[in-house]
Amino acid sequence: MPQIDEARSVGELGLTDDTGRLEAAKIIAEDAIRYHGPRHIVALFSGGHDSVCATHFASTLDGFTGVFHANTGIGIEQTREYVRQTCNEHGWRLWEYHATDPSYDDLVLDKGFPRGPKSHNSMYWYLKQKSLDRFVQEMKDEWSDRIMLVTGIRTSESVRRMGQAMSQPWTRTGAQVWVNPILLWSKLDTGRYMAAHGIRRNPVVDTLHRSGECLCGAFANANEIHEIEEWYPDTAERIYRLERRCEERGLVDCRWAQSQAPGKRWDEVHESEVDLQMCLACVADNRKPMPPP
Repeated sequence: MPQIDEARSVGELGLTDDTGRLEAAKIIAEDAIRYHGPRHIVALFSGGHDSVCATHFASTLDGFTGVFHANTGIGIEQTREYVRQTCNEHGWRLWEYHATDPSYDDLVLDKGFPRGPKSHNSMYWYLKQKSLDRFVQEMKDEWSDRIMLVTGIRTSESVRRMGQAMSQPWTRTGAQVWVNPILLWSKLDTGRYMAAHGIRRNPVVDTLHRSGECLCGAFANANEIHEIEEWYPDTAERIYRLERRCEERGLVDCRWAQSQAPGKRWDEVHESEVDLQMCLACVADNRKPMPPP
């Protein structure tokens, strides 16, 4: 991931397992606001239940501006609708940025379906990070402005595998201040928060156990397409159509999540260029554990 300019650790904020979860979220957010004085506070809402909790919490902060959603062009439409409807229900302004130039289809029809870390770096860069970087630039009024990006990252074994940077209350890279207020929450905590605040659940999460906002396939299991087909046949058919187009072009990797030569054509985006913080769910479990500090 890119060079981190500043960071705050759990220990520096005095957070422990005994700290109340909502209190911890407030301590993390208030410390980031006090330290950085962000021009805008924006929640990154993927459509998952962790991100909707973080988004709702962010909306209670003074200076909350709205919500950013990266439309990858290869996700389940019902999740995008959930994001739009939830923002409308709560009165949150939504910026939905679409991945274009190139789109997912453009990339796949040029190189075949992605598979493995190198291809995932490229997918993340083109489908999410380019959109977010453009959004941040458009939100700045002055060169020195900082934009606070609130995520739904929670501490877990899989996140710890990503290394120290991903399990910090906040980090800053350039103008982007990444803040993880629900870092110490459990899955049970998020469920209770949603119930307490009357937050509607995403049916995609309840059926597929993930938000499905990005189905690039770089880290997917080939059998997942059958589960997608059962619940969301339109999405599966979109993938099948793209497979047929790849096959017509004579591409070797013409099957979703079944690359024959992973990484061979996906080396133009180095890992140091991508932050990956909007893609932890699919990345973390595909990383080897980090060595102890």
